[in-house]
Amino acid sequence: MGTIKKLIGLLIISSVLLAGCGSLQGTVAEKAEASFILEVSSDDSRQPPSEEIHLTDHTVFSGAINTFEELEVGDRVEVAPFNTSPEIPYFLAARVIVE
Repeated sequence: MGTIKKLIGLLIISSVLLAGCGSLQGTVAEKAEASFILEVSSDDSRQPPSEEIHLTDHTVFSGAINTFEELEVGDRVEVAPFNTSPEIPYFLAARVIVE
């Protein structure tokens, strides 16, 4: 029971923190063991054309799928990041929404 309360708390806190963070949208180009490459759809010339998205045990999948195993190359997704410190040099996904 305590674990469920912690997870719900983490999700609520993450949702609040993510409200101010930018998400990425694009197409899954490649899958690895605990990450995937996202071809980013953006008009921002500072945004690289692709980004490796790293996953944690707390990454939530929603929309057309419920798990990372169901994610497929070619899926259109929106990825919301965890609010991390600048010392973490990679994109950690809090939520992956599949169209």
